[in-house]
Amino acid sequence: ESSIWTMVYDEADSNEDLDETIAITTEFMKQTESIKDHCFGIMHTLENLQTEGLWFFNGPDPERLFGVNEDSSWFTWSQLGPEANDYVKKAVVEFMVPTDGKFKGKLIKDTQVLG
Repeated sequence: ESSIWTMVYDEADSNEDLDETIAITTEFMKQTESIKDHCFGIMHTLENLQTEGLWFFNGPDPERLFGVNEDSSWFTWSQLGPEANDYVKKAVVEFMVPTDGKFKGKLIKDTQVLG
């Protein structure tokens, strides 16, 4: 069984600097490295300093990630699906193949991938 989840950084309003915001994502990916065989993730840092991610997990939920990465509590997690309907497919494509370098209308300033 596998699952697909989105994540949004809860504290984006307190981000003041692009480099610091990207550093949050970099650290998140480092802390998650130990379970890269069990997941695939992509995280975008946007021009408004928001961070959003898309994750595929081997299993029904992100509990394994939560166990190795305490920073996961700074994000709101939402499951896509579980059926791969048109909504889920569109959401995945939006993350994986941004249009004109934008995600949800905001310019992507940095993208990091794990997996």
